[in-house]
Amino acid sequence: MSKRSRDRQLAKLAARRQAERDAAARRRTLITGVAAGVIAVVVVIVGLGVLLGDETDTASPSASPPTGPSVSPSPSAATGTKTGTVTPTAANESGDVACGADAPAKAGKPKPQFAGPPPMTIDPKATYTATMVTSCGTIVIELDAKRAPQTVNSFSFLTKKGYFDGQYFHRLDTSIDVIQGGDPSGTGADGPGYTIPDELRPNASYTAGTLAMANAGPNTGGSQFFIITGPDGANLDENPNFTIFGNVVEGLSVAERIQALPISDPEAAANGDLSGQRPAQAVYIEKLTIRKTGGGA
Repeated sequence: MSKRSRDRQLAKLAARRQAERDAAARRRTLITGVAAGVIAVVVVIVGLGVLLGDETDTASPSASPPTGPSVSPSPSAATGTKTGTVTPTAANESGDVACGADAPAKAGKPKPQFAGPPPMTIDPKATYTATMVTSCGTIVIELDAKRAPQTVNSFSFLTKKGYFDGQYFHRLDTSIDVIQGGDPSGTGADGPGYTIPDELRPNASYTAGTLAMANAGPNTGGSQFFIITGPDGANLDENPNFTIFGNVVEGLSVAERIQALPISDPEAAANGDLSGQRPAQAVYIEKLTIRKTGGGA
């Protein structure tokens, strides 16, 4: 082979290798571009999630959907039948109880969950009174069975099961003058295993002494309730999405005393972490009872 022929062959081989390198470079550029596009889409989705996701109002006495120790009710079980239990978290690390009280015998005991709301057993035309004995005193509440029959019926059902006995108030929020309890785990995230529909009032006003249901959105009430202790409860009036089902008739000063207790982590609470609103010293519901105090028409 002449020198000229060999040079031409080497030139063709060099050109082919260069073409292969150029093609590989184009493929790398395409892969990089696709990856960048995917990352961009993910960023947009995450951004939309931040903008359009669950924007919990830290001033609202709402609860997140049940998580953690909750047990989902069996779909085959009859309504109002027991399907599982929830074990409460410790009220605090020290074991200290507010107002010089001791922890009740039922503190820390697991609580039942149930399949579906219970059957209606109350008389919506009757008057019912709830007596709540707490670590800081007794609160007496007249329940409104007429305007919130399903809520009062559920509250009465759980009370008869001893559901609230030994629970503790897990949230004190001075921005809306709320003391909140009724969560079997004490985390603010649990309930009785079922939900009940809202029974809202037009132009509801959350005045001092109001007993209402907490929720995580429409028709998600369960067992968590709150009591309004002062004038800042009116901050909820513009968002009247919490079923009012009673009013304190005795012992509002006890609720006010609970409200005035220090919380466990004011800095965390100020940053929107509702767990920081737990009382630094435990406030237990030692006993809750309900009795019929007036017959229906």
